[in-house]
Amino acid sequence: MVCLLVVFTLFSLACSGADLPPPPPDIAPPTIRELAPGVWQVGDMRVEKAEESVRFPARMNMTEGLLEYVLVREQGKDHESLLTTSVQPYHLQVAMLLLGAKGADPKLLTNAPPSGPIRATESVSASPPIPGDTVAVEVEWVADGRTNRRPAAALLLNKKTGEPMSSGSWTFSGSMVWEGVFIAQIEGSIIAVISDIGAQFNNPRPDRDEDSLWEANTKILPPERHPVSVIVRRINSRTGTSKNTLP
Repeated sequence: MVCLLVVFTLFSLACSGADLPPPPPDIAPPTIRELAPGVWQVGDMRVEKAEESVRFPARMNMTEGLLEYVLVREQGKDHESLLTTSVQPYHLQVAMLLLGAKGADPKLLTNAPPSGPIRATESVSASPPIPGDTVAVEVEWVADGRTNRRPAAALLLNKKTGEPMSSGSWTFSGSMVWEGVFIAQIEGSIIAVISDIGAQFNNPRPDRDEDSLWEANTKILPPERHPVSVIVRRINSRTGTSKNTLP
């Protein structure tokens, strides 16, 4: 029954016009199980339609040093990421598409080469942010019996000002497909601080092209390897209009 649900779900997404990337040859489709009306377990993730949210496990990876990513897959670019997760990017893409999220136009990205972070030295600092649906990203963890939940931006410090990253949204850009390969799965890039067309989520803030600006906000972070949950919540409009509160 679960196998049929997986096949039916992926088929339904493809038929609906969702930008479902080709499955990686070494990654099985996620198991999908309905827990309640509008609530699914998708692999290791919990998807809630009413809240338009995806929740999944991760770990603290860096509590000091320069950061270019909020989150990467384990064995990804973990030398420059605040968090790591065992969740497969392909599975996360399926979960976001179940919520109806839309990334950048695949026609613009399908034939683009994977370039990693787009840096200011490449003369793109004046370019618009990578398009896609607006999302809120939060991180939750338990320490000393107390549950802490913070916007992802609050976990990053601006080295120049000593202040946390400005609050606000992130962008589900959806990564890209290059020569039939889903780049986020290969590179493991999930939530990027520096503009990265291969990442699934991107930072729309004006300082997104500075690759030596952000570091971990050590004062509020749990220790390395501490388990956390990442909550991604879709906002109803690309302009940020939402029935929900944006952290």
